[in-house]
Amino acid sequence: MMNVTKQCAAFALLAGCATSTLISQQSNPDYVGKSFKSVMVVAVTADDLLRRTYEDRMVALLGKRGRKGIPSYAVVGSRGQVEEADLRQAIAKSGAEGVLLTRVTRVDRSSGTVPGATVAVGVGFYGYYSTVWQTVEVAPEKITGPSWTYSETRLFDAKTGALAWTGTVETRENDDLGAALTQYIDLIFDTMVNNRVL
Repeated sequence: MMNVTKQCAAFALLAGCATSTLISQQSNPDYVGKSFKSVMVVAVTADDLLRRTYEDRMVALLGKRGRKGIPSYAVVGSRGQVEEADLRQAIAKSGAEGVLLTRVTRVDRSSGTVPGATVAVGVGFYGYYSTVWQTVEVAPEKITGPSWTYSETRLFDAKTGALAWTGTVETRENDDLGAALTQYIDLIFDTMVNNRVL
């Protein structure tokens, strides 16, 4: 199991994102068709509200499939980063068969510089006379575009630590938090269901 003490708190950036695309996935053939009956859901983020929302929604989806979902905050509390040993102990106490862990791996922001230029500006006099042309110097300008958040979700066997499924999602920035999180969670969950690991 990965060391959660080194995970980036940037998972909170998903709060501003809305368009998610699965860019890679892989199922362990040993776990296809052998769904876990109980799964602890862990969102690695310092944002407690985002963490609870993500974990609760994923737990609700697990419940709809007849699986017991356990939000990690209910077991380890709202302590922010948790040592891996503490997390392992909490998983063992919960009786979870599987652990679903989601974290941000990187955030890219598009940016660039628009070069300076000399621009001709036309000024007309009431539409009757010829146009007078002036030039204006436009300074170079740095522009910042949208950001892309890359996150990884992994489903582990709680007893052995074996990886059952992994997926990487690319999410493009947008302002609709509710739609963003719903689409993101549905994408991950539906993919795991289709891959028969949940």
